[in-house]
Amino acid sequence: MKKFLIIITLISSYFASAQNEDLTKPYTFTEVVTVDSTLTAKMLYANAKIWFTNTFRDAREVILLDDSNNNILLGRGMMYFNSKIFVGGGAMSGGIEYEIKIMCKDGRYKYIITNFNHEKLGILTNEPYFKKVPAGSEKYKIKMTTELRAYVYLRTTALINNLKVAMDKPLPTNEDW
Repeated sequence: MKKFLIIITLISSYFASAQNEDLTKPYTFTEVVTVDSTLTAKMLYANAKIWFTNTFRDAREVILLDDSNNNILLGRGMMYFNSKIFVGGGAMSGGIEYEIKIMCKDGRYKYIITNFNHEKLGILTNEPYFKKVPAGSEKYKIKMTTELRAYVYLRTTALINNLKVAMDKPLPTNEDW
C-alpha cells in the first residue's frame, strides 16, 4: 500500500509540474501566414526588412540578426506601459522589451513575438500574476497582471496586423519610372 501511495504521489507531482511548465512559458504570439504564391522568400524577407524600417524609429538599433541567406530577421522592440491601477511607487509602469522573429519561405512566412520583459517585473508568462508584483492580495496581483497582459495583447495584435499588410504586397521595384 505504501508503494502504491508513493507511485501515485510521484505521478501526480509529475503531471502538476508539466502543467506548471505551460504556465511559466513566455507570453507568445506566433503564426505561419500564407501569402500570394508569387512572393518568393527573398521578396518576403525584403518586405520584412522594409516593415522593420517603417515600424521602428531606428531599424539598425532594433534588428539583432539579419540573415539574408536563410531569410530570417530577429529584432528587439520596446513599448511603454502606464498602468491605470495605482500601485505605490508606480511599479507597474515601465518599459516592456520584446523579441520579434520573422522567417520567410516562398509563399509564406512565420512570425514569433515573445519574451515580453517588463523592466521591473520580469518576463510576462501565462501565470495568473507576476511573482515580483508589489505586496497586495492575490486578487489585486491578478488584476494588475491582467491589465498588463491586455495592454500587451492590444499593442501586439496591432503590430501583427501592420506586419500582415506590409508582407502581403509585391516589392515596388517593378515600377516604371
